[in-house]
Amino acid sequence: MFNTLTRQVEPFEPMEPGVVRMFVCGPTVYDRSHIGHAKTYTQFDLVARLLRKRGYAVTYVQNLTDIDDKIIRRAAELGVEAGELADRFVGSYLEDMAALGNTSVDRFLRATDHIKQIVAQIEQLIDRGHAYRLDDGWYFDLSTFPDYGKLSGRTEVKEEDAVSRVDENAGKRNAGDFALWKARKPGEPYWATELGEGRPGWHVEDTAITEAVFGPQYDLHGGAVDLIFPHHEAEIAQMEAASGKVPLVRYWMHTGLLRVEGRKMGKSLGNFQTIGEALAATDARTLRYAFLSHHYRSSMEINAAVLENSRGARRRVENFARLVDPAHADSPAAAELADRARAEFDARLDDDVDTPGALAVLFDYIRAQNRSGETPGRAAHEFLTDVEDLFGAFALDTAQAPDAVEIDQLLADRRALRAERRFAEADAIRDGLQARGISIEDTADGTRWWVGER
Repeated sequence: MFNTLTRQVEPFEPMEPGVVRMFVCGPTVYDRSHIGHAKTYTQFDLVARLLRKRGYAVTYVQNLTDIDDKIIRRAAELGVEAGELADRFVGSYLEDMAALGNTSVDRFLRATDHIKQIVAQIEQLIDRGHAYRLDDGWYFDLSTFPDYGKLSGRTEVKEEDAVSRVDENAGKRNAGDFALWKARKPGEPYWATELGEGRPGWHVEDTAITEAVFGPQYDLHGGAVDLIFPHHEAEIAQMEAASGKVPLVRYWMHTGLLRVEGRKMGKSLGNFQTIGEALAATDARTLRYAFLSHHYRSSMEINAAVLENSRGARRRVENFARLVDPAHADSPAAAELADRARAEFDARLDDDVDTPGALAVLFDYIRAQNRSGETPGRAAHEFLTDVEDLFGAFALDTAQAPDAVEIDQLLADRRALRAERRFAEADAIRDGLQARGISIEDTADGTRWWVGER
């Protein structure tokens, strides 16, 4: 996989053979999660599934930032307690992940459940000379950590950085110094600790959680590309300075950003869409397919055309699945075709999780199998099952619907009627299927059908 830290593709070798400790930055729960979150977490869901498919024992952890400046501001706007607001949007986030089929996370851990660990890590930094106190809290002293910037290749915030959270105080020793602990302010949540009354800074929440679960070092850290600087740089600085062990993480994976109609998504631009809104407009499988048909490191556009193409593509797979007979004994040629496709499919995924390349192999296989004229049997069934185990984007169970044979026969009758130019009778078959909730589409490759609307 491509390692952001080394800027090259490397063989994946976890610290303990056969065991993967994986952490991905979760959301700050001050509002409903948006489709940019859906892209990132769906793509990491596949990464975790792939690692497990390859035989690794994976522990996948995600944090939930449930105390933060954004949460406090939003709670004040709505006239509710910050904790109440966070609870509400933690719940909606977990519902969104379940609706998307993102099932790979083992533990969702909240920052407010780890205040003791956060304080302990900050005390380590103080003891080692990496932190100093100002009137508004404790700060990390970047001058004490020469490796700052090794992940991103820079040390200063730029205007285009999507998420900075570099706290401002005229007394800071260095411009990039960031808050570890924020002193209590009137009306804000706080904890009484050895550091004084206050609450944690954003960056330290993640490293305290990962240290509590994995220790000072682990295998894989993921997040969107806009978190590389300064958030992930700050994580490296905190944990490596506190523990003295390098590296904090062996492999860093970052997903590309999502754009809507050519622009970055934002509420001020009027193109902001929550996951719930997206799922009301389209189905979860189509949305998953759209995300997974792009390479995780690439930025992608989401619009009506992308979703329509994704619907059509996944239905090509589902239409093929209806032809598969798991009990059919394949000919040697058919078995070899499927085995060769599965090997190439796996090779594409093993090359930096190349999901678009893997899907291209799948469609090449479907075309070749269709042209062979043979009934796809056990080998095709096993291949499609493996694909669905990883992608979670195909309704393969519809292939076993009890009325599938009847529907296929009706469509064959319709084709015969149309060939005889008996269009009224052919249209009556179509209308009857639609009344049963069956949609059909005539294409150059034949007539496709599926359950439900487009």
